Amino acid sequence: MRRASRRTQSGSNMAYSHCLEPDWLPHVDAIIDVVSDGNCGYRCIASGLGLADVDGWRIVHRRMYDEIIGYEDLWREVLGSSFETVNNAVHCPEKQEGASFKEWLTLPDMGLLVSTAFNVILVNLSHGSASTFLPLRSTPTSSLHKRLIIAMTNERNIHWVRVQLGVNAPLPSLYPSWDRYVEDCTKGWRDGFVFRDIAPIATADHEATIPVVDLDTP
Repeated sequence: MRRASRRTQSGSNMAYSHCLEPDWLPHVDAIIDVVSDGNCGYRCIASGLGLADVDGWRIVHRRMYDEIIGYEDLWREVLGSSFETVNNAVHCPEKQEGASFKEWLTLPDMGLLVSTAFNVILVNLSHGSASTFLPLRSTPTSSLHKRLIIAMTNERNIHWVRVQLGVNAPLPSLYPSWDRYVEDCTKGWRDGFVFRDIAPIATADHEATIPVVDLDTP
């Protein structure tokens, strides 16, 4: 598969820093922007998985749908009243570019679904809702460096961008529902990481020097 080209935007190093909780700015190496077409959340996941091409977001969509259908009883319990909304959002087998807001990737509703479907650590660094999602199934590798972390933040509730965290960066506190539904063999996913609460700061004016990488359309 052909990957999208990348270019670093000079003069854009503060373009998305206002989307991040200030305490996390020193731990960010770069921000990766993606196409803004309603599928940006899925594109961020695809980018983190190394699938940053024209079809990567479709693969993410399909895997999430397979997960929620394959383990429907689990996800009905985990998602509760949000199950139908999430199921309808990811149930787009013939999905084309350009998504309505009902099909957008949303957090925290889809956080555990993403982390479980792809065996990754998903980190939401958005203002007021920062949290970490871990898989509900699967035994983790003993090497922390082999555990893939995909971090994201949301701009004004309309656009997701991927955040490249630095080595040994702390992670936001665990999403509360994880402890309730995780299998015993999976609890080791949290070992070796530093989780801490974020105290939201009511300001959008944060100065930072963070390079922004733009993923062009192929």
